[in-house]
Amino acid sequence: MEVHFTPDEEARLVQLATRAGTDAEDFVKGAFLRLLQEEAHIPVAVPELPVLHLGAMNSLRRRDIYDDVR
Repeated sequence: MEVHFTPDEEARLVQLATRAGTDAEDFVKGAFLRLLQEEAHIPVAVPELPVLHLGAMNSLRRRDIYDDVR
């Protein structure tokens, strides 16, 4: 695959690659691979849980929540 950059974009890429300690081609390949990895880890929408409107409640005690208390 070929990607064409304007002279300004290429100069900026060379500058960023030099700062990162690599050449421009490896810098672009690394950035592209990171983008692909991030794309693979996009979270899937989680369905919403139903909301039960039970009205106003006072403070709960342990025995109100759990059935292991007598």
